[in-house]
Amino acid sequence: MQLNAQSAPLPQPRVFRYSLDWRFLLPVADPAHLCVAFEEEPGFHEALERVGIPASPWLLDLNLAEDERRATHSLALPFGLPVRWVSAGPEEQIEFYRSIRQRIRPGGYFLLGFRNARYSRFKTQYHASRPGRLADQLNRAGFYRIKIFGVMPNLRIPEYIFDLDVQAMRFALGHRFRRKPILLKILQMLAQTIGWAHVSNFFPCYFAIATA
Repeated sequence: MQLNAQSAPLPQPRVFRYSLDWRFLLPVADPAHLCVAFEEEPGFHEALERVGIPASPWLLDLNLAEDERRATHSLALPFGLPVRWVSAGPEEQIEFYRSIRQRIRPGGYFLLGFRNARYSRFKTQYHASRPGRLADQLNRAGFYRIKIFGVMPNLRIPEYIFDLDVQAMRFALGHRFRRKPILLKILQMLAQTIGWAHVSNFFPCYFAIATA
C-alpha cells in the first residue's frame, strides 16, 4: 500500500525535535490550558501547533487594558524573558513577573527558561540569570513552590532536564559527557573540590517552575 505523499506530515525541524521536553514539568492534562510565549524562533510556532499548544504573545502585552488580559491555567516562556519586553533592571523584572502571576489562575504554573549569566558575555534577545537570583525574584513576585532544573545542552534542544541534586546531576553529566571521558573526569574532580551544591551553579541553562 502506498502512502499519499500529499497527506503525510512534513518533517519536524531538527532543532525542535526535543524542544518540547519541558512539558513534563507542567502537570497540565489539557494542552489548551497551556499558553506559550516567546520571541520569534523559526519553526517553533509550527512545532507547537503540531501538538496542539497555542502560542499567545498577546498574553504578555503590558499595554492591554486590564479587562482585555485573559487569564490562563499555565504559562511557559521556554526560551526565557525577552529583553524587548523588559529591558530594565532586577526590580522592573520582578514587577513584570508579578504581572505574569496575576494573569495565571490561582494554582496554575509558570515555566521560565533562562541561560546562566556566568556565560552570557554578549547581548542576546533573552535575559540571562542565575538560579538563586531567579528563584528570589519569582518569590518576591508572589510565586511559590519554586523549583529550578538544570538543562543541557541548551534551551532550544533541552536533551537533559534534571533536578539539581547530587544523584541527578551525576547521572546527567555522566551521560552527557560519556564520549568525553577526560572532560567528565575534570568535572567529577571539580565536584569533589567545590561540592555538588556549587556545581549546580555552573550549568549552561535552567528551567524554573513556579506556582501562581
